Amino acid sequence: MSSLLIALLGALLVPLFVGTWRTSLAGLGAQGLLMALVAWRLVPSPSTFEEWLVFFDLVVIRGFVAPMALFTVLQRRRAPSRSDVIPPNLLSWTFALGLVLASFSFSETLVVEPGDPQTLVAVATAGVLLGFLVLATQSEPFGQMVGALRVENAITLLEIGGEAGESSIALRLGAIGVFCGTVALYRWVLAAGVSGRAGSDPSPAAREPTL
Repeated sequence: MSSLLIALLGALLVPLFVGTWRTSLAGLGAQGLLMALVAWRLVPSPSTFEEWLVFFDLVVIRGFVAPMALFTVLQRRRAPSRSDVIPPNLLSWTFALGLVLASFSFSETLVVEPGDPQTLVAVATAGVLLGFLVLATQSEPFGQMVGALRVENAITLLEIGGEAGESSIALRLGAIGVFCGTVALYRWVLAAGVSGRAGSDPSPAAREPTL
């Protein structure tokens, strides 16, 4: 499973260095599909409705529906391809890599035994921190949407790797409904063209980080 987790880490990092909105959406889709493969390794023979619901969420909703919902509206609006989710400079890239290294150090403290659980915590932590980095450096709606979805995916990965316990199907359905509603809201905002679009050339004031 370590190879899947490293591939997932790559799906988190590559869109930070390739500044196009298509790459960002492809990264979100890849995160959903790779998380589904991780879940399959942990539960190779799903037998309950809730287990199948998890795979439906990861593969169908996060892997395809959410990225395509944003892709279609951006393509229809003919958004410029350039859309950096973090400032395209050496300082930002170094800071992003530093967050990844800090995540692995944190996982070694949290999970003492080396192995897949430790790597999963490291990748999930990196996903949360990189998502917050995107949110902190973006003022455009699309960039903030990508940052929020990154954090959501990272939290879901941590949930997948946690110990199995009793949970409610209604709670799972509610979480999926909230996620779908959030994506629908994001799509509406992009379709309405609120406050700039993906890949636009913002004013110098808009380029400043939000934090």
